[in-house]
Amino acid sequence: MRGGPAEVPAQRRRRHASGRTMKQNFDTDTDIAGEGGTSETPAQARVASAVITHPRRHARPLSHSALLALLVTLMLLSVLWAAAGHAGLATSIPEVRNYQMREVAPDDVEARRMSGVLIDAHERLPLPTLVRADHHEALHNVHFEIDIDPYLEPADIFDPAREGDPLLPSSRPAKSLLITQAINGADLYLNGVWLDGYARSTTSARFMWFRPLVAALPRKLLRRDRRNIVTVEMTSWEPFFTLAPIYIGQAAQIAYIAETIDFIGGSLTDASKAFCLLAGLFMVGVWLANRADPAFGLIGMASLTWAMVYTLSLWVYMPASWRTFWLWSFYLCAGALNVMLVQFILRYVDRPPSRRATIALVGVSAGAAMIWPFAGKLVEWNLDMLWIWVLVPFQAWAVIGLALHVKRTRDAAGLLLLIAVLAAGLLILHDYNVLMRIVEWPVHTGSWSLLQLFTAPVYLTHLALPPLLIVMARVHLSKYRVSVEHVRQANIILAESLRRREMELAVSYDRQRDLERREAAQEERERIYTELHDGIGSRLVATIFSVREGVTERQQLERNLLDVLQGVRNVINETDSTEHREIQSILFDYCLNLDSLLSAPDFQVEYDIEDGRECVLLGELSKEVLRIVEESVANTLKYARASQVRITLHQSDTELVLIVKDNGDSIANATSAVRPFFGASTGHGLANMRQRTLRMGGTYHFERGARGATTTLTLPLARRPSGVNSNGARS
Repeated sequence: MRGGPAEVPAQRRRRHASGRTMKQNFDTDTDIAGEGGTSETPAQARVASAVITHPRRHARPLSHSALLALLVTLMLLSVLWAAAGHAGLATSIPEVRNYQMREVAPDDVEARRMSGVLIDAHERLPLPTLVRADHHEALHNVHFEIDIDPYLEPADIFDPAREGDPLLPSSRPAKSLLITQAINGADLYLNGVWLDGYARSTTSARFMWFRPLVAALPRKLLRRDRRNIVTVEMTSWEPFFTLAPIYIGQAAQIAYIAETIDFIGGSLTDASKAFCLLAGLFMVGVWLANRADPAFGLIGMASLTWAMVYTLSLWVYMPASWRTFWLWSFYLCAGALNVMLVQFILRYVDRPPSRRATIALVGVSAGAAMIWPFAGKLVEWNLDMLWIWVLVPFQAWAVIGLALHVKRTRDAAGLLLLIAVLAAGLLILHDYNVLMRIVEWPVHTGSWSLLQLFTAPVYLTHLALPPLLIVMARVHLSKYRVSVEHVRQANIILAESLRRREMELAVSYDRQRDLERREAAQEERERIYTELHDGIGSRLVATIFSVREGVTERQQLERNLLDVLQGVRNVINETDSTEHREIQSILFDYCLNLDSLLSAPDFQVEYDIEDGRECVLLGELSKEVLRIVEESVANTLKYARASQVRITLHQSDTELVLIVKDNGDSIANATSAVRPFFGASTGHGLANMRQRTLRMGGTYHFERGARGATTTLTLPLARRPSGVNSNGARS
């Protein structure tokens, strides 16, 4: 191969430029073909299509969201790794002893005595576990003991003989006890002495804590000669008790593990709720600003509802009488969240549910909220146990639709959404198992590890909330970005089509304007020709005839020629020559002028103008009638060899009749193509008179005979208006 590696970039640049040239040629050929020219060959189309559809791709850098997700993941792994380093020094307690569950006695307002009705008892109970209190709606107390002697060393117990003063630093607690989740509150006693605890429910208050409880084991309270027993007491309004894993170990390591659990189950929970609240408000605000896209409103309402669900589920304190309303609100918000998430996924895959499916989805999701106010605690456990499985078919429908969409379209954003939805689903099932204990938790033995977080009663769904919301917003924005890109491309195509259309319209407008200009010029030529032929020409014929016969005086000839000149000026300037006189007066003046101009021994002008009823012709009608009379007289003078011309005007109630008649030898002269003195006839005179008559709405009739020619013009008249007598003027 000639040319070294240095030539490769140049070759690539030339190849890339060639691709752009081919694309430009393809666009040009397409434009030409669209206008009727020759289109490109199939081979050219394939090459051009390859250039257009397979552009050169460059490696894209990581997006800001990917870098942020990577950074957060690394930080979380660092925290977990650091916690794992301290976990090996904590040992799990596999069981508790002397377990009892009793109803709180009616007179025990603070629920401190274990004197009520016994509901359940076990000599030994493995940890962790969940104990139900079915069909008992009262407040319950739980009491159990932990033998910690197997986990103590001699150095953990205070020795006055060896250590002396108990107030010295060496007498500080060496071991601590950790309850990973003191959900129902607790009081811890070491050998009968209260150590620590969280507030417990009473007859008037309900407490639920979702955080670890650490109790340091004071060395002075630990005994060498007798067994060391830690007693735990709990109280709850719930129909069950959750006994979380319990660990014992060095105080520092236990504190570190407790902080890790509290960070995952507490701090991240609060952060997730705040994130959902802010994201939901932002999305709802975007939707309110642009309601054309309901997806932003759907995501925003889902975020706000999810924040409400987690706030209600982790609510710490409320009056005992509020518990019914609190649980109903939780069922309602959880059902609404299910509806919105299913709707969002189905809308994303362009498969929105039908009306019946939507009604079924809403009905099932609202089932718990509708049943709870009527059935109450009788079905609370069954609702908690079974309701989620009624929702699963709709959730599976949405997830399967999303999976099929990803498989069909290879959509990266859809795949990301599918992963986030599946992860959230797994964590939801984990939290459901925390509540219902469908799958038995393994008994913890040995030291604590991070994997035990997934089996401990710690809610973890909040870990999936921010990623899922971010992914939901991202996939919608990606879809929105694609739609915007499609709109932008459509706008480009539309702009190009509009530009071409404007060019076509400009060309068409130029052609139309040129055609109108030509038509206007032709109409102007025809107008001038008609005016010259019928008006000026007729006057010139009469003048020439009078000069030839020698019957015109010099002053009369000069006056006639000046009138002809003024008529030419009027034709050129197209001045307003509208007549406002009666047609009888106009014709009478014309006949007088014609008689003075043409009367001779061998030629007579006769006229009969009826003057009984005056008639004013509006607009240009008087002018048109006069032009017909002038043209008829001119034809008589030019072609008829007549000795007499007679002009007659008759008027009735309905019409006006004008007759121009001569006594010439019209039939003999009709076969002659050339008339003396005036040359050949063009035949335009009769046609012009017919056109004028048609414009006036009348009828024109011309007849040749052995005794001359007769021109008859008939014009219809409007009916006489009321209040005008028979002698009044007509129009």
